[in-house]
Amino acid sequence: MAVGPQRGRWPKGHAVAAKLLLLFGGIAMALIAAELTFRTYDALFQGLPFWWDPAAASKKRTQLCNPFLLFRGTNQDWTRRAKNPSQVIHPGGRERIRIICLGGSTTQNATAMGEDGITYPTELQRLLNNALPPASGVVVETINAGFPAHSSLHSLILLQTELLALDPDLVIVYHNINDLTVNYFPGPTTPIYANKFLHRFYLPPEMTVEKATWLDHSRLYTWSRDRLRTVFWYDVVYADSPIELIHADSFRTNLENIVAVAQAHGVAVMFGEQAMAADDTLFRRQYKTKSYNDVVRYPRLTEFERHFVSYNQIVREVANRHGLPCASPYRVLKGKHEMFADVVHVHASGARAMAREFARELIDSGLFEDLLWRRHRRVAARP
Repeated sequence: MAVGPQRGRWPKGHAVAAKLLLLFGGIAMALIAAELTFRTYDALFQGLPFWWDPAAASKKRTQLCNPFLLFRGTNQDWTRRAKNPSQVIHPGGRERIRIICLGGSTTQNATAMGEDGITYPTELQRLLNNALPPASGVVVETINAGFPAHSSLHSLILLQTELLALDPDLVIVYHNINDLTVNYFPGPTTPIYANKFLHRFYLPPEMTVEKATWLDHSRLYTWSRDRLRTVFWYDVVYADSPIELIHADSFRTNLENIVAVAQAHGVAVMFGEQAMAADDTLFRRQYKTKSYNDVVRYPRLTEFERHFVSYNQIVREVANRHGLPCASPYRVLKGKHEMFADVVHVHASGARAMAREFARELIDSGLFEDLLWRRHRRVAARP
């Protein structure tokens, strides 16, 4: 007896098609859910419109840490920047000695802040306050003016446009790496540092224009694309021949100008030789995923260390020329690779060692005593 097709069963071809439909439908739903998740995160935590278009750069929110945004205005309270509430200084009728710490991310000290809630400026503040004579009627306050990617050029302009308005008694200049790496970017030497800071990595989104595909409108796609580029396409590429430090004179000029501007306003200046770890693993940890590696050619570690030391020598030369104190975190941390998170950024233990070195130089040079004397003289001169 013939048996007909069973009720409720699809032909084999239809069953395969249904499974494929379910598979692709599930993938599509997962992608849609991921896209909505990214957009929800952007709306809640990045301050972006839910339906913002990643392909339209002008709709992205510019970050204040971008080195080209030199005029920061009243967007932040300098006295509270990079500090825990317990580290904020409240004079309470005491005279205040205000120290501004200029620099890049090595001054910002985000690693140390994340680990132990400190930075080298907050530790320096603590050490100097502990060193004050009893009943001095003075309190020391440090201002952390270190920003990621900032070079001496950015600190010079920031000092002129905003920081002098804080009426500082002293500025500490701690620069090297962000100026040094300008030499590893191709391009013109004028305008100053344009070859590095006009690379799209550093430009605010409003100044960046890229040819967009239809996929670039997806937040999920653009995020995945950037992560895959970091993992598979970006790596350290070494130069085949020695690299000439053609921007070294610009670095020297920037430091000279910082001194001139500060001293013209009666502000004392101190320098610091930047610390580094001459370790290839730490070097690659910092640079192997940078998106500007498509154009940058790095020196080998031995040559890089020689370059770094030569830039520290420029720092000390400028300090000596003007009779200014110059601390050396480089000397103090040399060979102590366990204190470094990468080639120049330090752990909390490194930040503490840096602060001790700056405090030692301030006190041993007599500058700290001079700052106290200046402050007391100002008080005596008041009507």
